[in-house]
Amino acid sequence: MLDYFRPENPVSLFMKKSNIYIQSFLRCRKYSCYLLALFLLVGCKNKEMQAETLENHTTIPVSESGFEQDLRVVLDAYISSLEPVRDEKNKYLSWEQPVKDFYGLRQHQPMWVSKDVLSAKGREMLALVANAGLFGLHRDLYQYDHLQWLADSLRAIQPEVDYQLSKRLETGLTKAFLQMALHLDKGMYADSTTGIQSNFWEGEAVYLTLLNEASKDSIHQVLSTLEPTHPLYLKFMAALRGFVSNNNISSSPIHIHSPKLDSLAAVADAKKALVYHHYLADTLLSDDAAFLEALRRFQSDNHLNPDGVIGNNTIKALERDNSYKFKVLAINADRWRRKETPVSDYYVWVNLPAFTAKIISGDTLMMQKKVIIGKSSKKHQTPELESAINQVVLWPTWTVPQSIIKHEMKSFKGYQVTRKNGYLQVVQPPGNKNALGAVKMLFPNKYSVYMHDTPTKSLFEKEVRAFSHGCVRCQDPLEIAAYLLERDSLQMPHDSLVALKERKVETKTFRLKKPVPVIFRYFTADAGFDGQLNFYADIYHKDQEMIDFIFEGKKPVSTKKAPKTSTIKSTTDNFAPFEKDSSKKESITDPAAAW
Repeated sequence: MLDYFRPENPVSLFMKKSNIYIQSFLRCRKYSCYLLALFLLVGCKNKEMQAETLENHTTIPVSESGFEQDLRVVLDAYISSLEPVRDEKNKYLSWEQPVKDFYGLRQHQPMWVSKDVLSAKGREMLALVANAGLFGLHRDLYQYDHLQWLADSLRAIQPEVDYQLSKRLETGLTKAFLQMALHLDKGMYADSTTGIQSNFWEGEAVYLTLLNEASKDSIHQVLSTLEPTHPLYLKFMAALRGFVSNNNISSSPIHIHSPKLDSLAAVADAKKALVYHHYLADTLLSDDAAFLEALRRFQSDNHLNPDGVIGNNTIKALERDNSYKFKVLAINADRWRRKETPVSDYYVWVNLPAFTAKIISGDTLMMQKKVIIGKSSKKHQTPELESAINQVVLWPTWTVPQSIIKHEMKSFKGYQVTRKNGYLQVVQPPGNKNALGAVKMLFPNKYSVYMHDTPTKSLFEKEVRAFSHGCVRCQDPLEIAAYLLERDSLQMPHDSLVALKERKVETKTFRLKKPVPVIFRYFTADAGFDGQLNFYADIYHKDQEMIDFIFEGKKPVSTKKAPKTSTIKSTTDNFAPFEKDSSKKESITDPAAAW
């Protein structure tokens, strides 16, 4: 009985009260969470309803601030609904994320539109998209026609505004800025499995910073900070802008009849084409002497044999209208952006389609020579690369590659043959008949290619010089080698090197104290040091794929699930670049003739 009235253990009592408090707290927190979720849901619904109400009818804003306040509501609802694609594994981020981040930081304040359709910045941005060609960009990728239609539609109902159209114009211009920034930084074309570049994974922070700067500074100047700074790129872009500014780049198809089928029609077509290309005045169409002079000048400017004959390569060059020329210029600007090119004060530059090697010092062309590059078949193409020439070898030997030994050699006469590790090792001793000629220039690279002399000098007179197995054969290679050696303080002028060569057929290696950068690139259009544009044959068939994706709206075909991309189809001509097929397999008696 006494136990019944005994006071409860204090610790036990504390635990019971604590459990009651904890359960009460949890119930309250549970209800609080429900209430908070309900509050947010109602808030979102109210925001969406308010935005929907604004979008469902046109109105006349009382003031700019009133317009901005209402558009913020509409933008908030729309941007909140965007669902970015973020792929951590493949490091992919779609455009929606930078758009959400940009407007989130601005509390959804519009940047481009106003109650009068476009703000000053909006007009600047729309004009920039319209003139995207000055950057070597294709404006259809940024939905220019749609953006212009939105602006025109809003102007048509002034002084009323349509918040739905204003929303689309505002976010469309932001997306256009971000995509132009991405394409100036990384290039428009990604690859054949991705198509148009649309990945903001690496550049989002940079592009958002530039977008904020664009609200205060020139948009053109802000975007220009993303472009390459190589002097050759700057020359090319200056020439590209001049071309776009001075020419109508809309499609104007040109057709030249085959001279074999109708020579008179071919001449008449060629005359019209020369007038189009500004080589012949239309008042001189009946002047045969003026026509031949204009045709030869056109051939020379297009790196063709100036023989005055309307051959296949001349026809294809004449058939390039300004629309196609712009496409070629644009994809070559894209090549500069897709592959970073190191900037050097002194370097050797080989543009493969131009079949030339240049020695450049600062902004001065010191030397230019013809070269022969790899055949157009994939296994023999000369690769793009960056390295540094570190050795010059006089009277080199030539170790014949295994592929040539197995598939092309018919005789080993004049070669040193040994068996090593189960393979035949075939070496051609130095001399006038050696495949590498009198000199070779070496530079480290994973492709085992180099620059060298050749005993087959006649090939330098060909228009299209793609005959090697991948190495670069040089015209007057002793001049190139002597320049490199003399500038390297080895005191080996050209005359001394020639005398050393003539004195004795003996292999001698010169190691440069300061290796000279050497760069191989593939540009089917460039600008010379005189500022003039040059167009070249697409010998390795690389242009059309880029043109198809950028200008024709081609979409990637892949077995993998590709991230979202956006391509806008445009209607353009489909013109095959001119070239001469040099990839046909030949039966080679002397492998030196093909190296």
